[in-house]
Formats: sequence, structure tokens, C-alpha cells
Amino acid sequence: MNLVYLRLEILRIVRSPQFALFTIVVPLGMFLLFGGLFGDQVGPDGIKASVTTMINMGAYGAMSGALFTGTRVATERTDGWQRQLRLTPMRGPGYLAVKIASSMAMALPVVLVIFVAGALRGVQLTAAQWLLSGVSLWLGALPFAVLGLLLGLFGKGDTVGAMTGALMLPLGVFGGLWMPLSILPEWMSALAHFFPTYWLGRVGTLPVDHAGGLGLAVGVLAAWLVVPALVVVRRFRLGPVKVA
Repeated sequence: MNLVYLRLEILRIVRSPQFALFTIVVPLGMFLLFGGLFGDQVGPDGIKASVTTMINMGAYGAMSGALFTGTRVATERTDGWQRQLRLTPMRGPGYLAVKIASSMAMALPVVLVIFVAGALRGVQLTAAQWLLSGVSLWLGALPFAVLGLLLGLFGKGDTVGAMTGALMLPLGVFGGLWMPLSILPEWMSALAHFFPTYWLGRVGTLPVDHAGGLGLAVGVLAAWLVVPALVVVRRFRLGPVKVA
């Protein structure tokens, strides 16, 4: 039953116009804009800004796709769909697993679209770098899938979309994904290290710049995964959240 529900969930999301707009069109447009502005510059790490921008926008798109499921969860709570699911053989862990899997399924095509756009605009990487960077961004989006689920379990159907959008803005800006940190004030570069999006961008960039620090980046993302996951499991076990 879980696989059938997962398939239906993915189809529902793909058919949503908001999915295409916020998770594909926006990051793609930002890559084309910023890539054109900074593409020929070379950063302190010796990597062209076009490469860094592509990876950062891939990270931003993966985050957006992973967070998107929160709106569906909130709508299901508001409409009483979660109460109906509790009457089926599907258990709580299965429901949560389907939602997270659908979030990850939505994050993958965004990364692919951004990387294809990068290749068409002249970004040159080895086959191993393309693969490792793309897979790292996709797997690194897992904490944001859980965070989106958390928002959906607490937010209301008519407000969680705005909540998600309001969260994506500081995550993108202060996490260093929208513009190269090398051209930003020093205090913003220091602040970026406290945002999970910075570390998502780092795991995607490491196969290219070989700067090291993979263990730290993975550890920070793992912490951002475990803490929201514990809250999600507890919230779901307590039963449906009352919606006013």
C-alpha cells in the first residue's frame, strides 16, 4: 500500500503549478541571472563563479523541492485526510516515510534541471564531479524534507505555504546560496555557517574544490535531520493537531 500511496503522492505534487514555479522556475531563473553576472569571475578557491552558482542554485532548488511537501501535509490535516488514513492499514511510520520519499523525489529533478542548464551554459566538470556533486545535493536535501514535514504537521493549510516561502528566503540569502560569500560582508560569511543551506552547498561543492571538511558538513546536516525528525515522530504519535 505504501508504494501505491507514494506513487499517487508524487503525481499529485507534479500536477501542482506551485511545484513547477517555486521549485524549478525560480532557481533556474536565478541561476541564469547570477550565472550571467558572476560567471567569468574566479573565487578565492580557484573555482569559476559559474560552477559555484550552479551548485548553489541546485542546492536551493533541492531545498525548495524537499520543503514543498509541507503544504500537502497541512492541507491533508485541514481537510481531515490524515484522520481517514488512520483508519487504513497504513501506520504512522509508513505515512511519514511516504511523505519524506515524495519530498526527495521532488528534489531530484530540480537538481537535474539546474545541472543541465549549467552544462548548456558552458560549465565543465568531470563525469565524477557531475555525479558526486548532484548526488550529494540530492541526499543533502533530506533534512529539509523532514523540516517541510514538520511545518506541515504544525501549520495550517492556508498559511503553511507562506511559512515555507518566508523560511526559504533567509535560508537562501544568509546560507550563502544566492550570491558568492566572497563578495558579501564578512559578518554574512560568518553567519552563513549557522544555516543548514550553507552546508548543503558545501557538500555539493566539495567534489569540485576538494577543500576537505566533508565530515563536518555531513555532521551538521545530520544534526539538522535528527532533531526535526524526533519532533515529527512525537507530533504524529500524539495524534492529529487541532486546526482552528
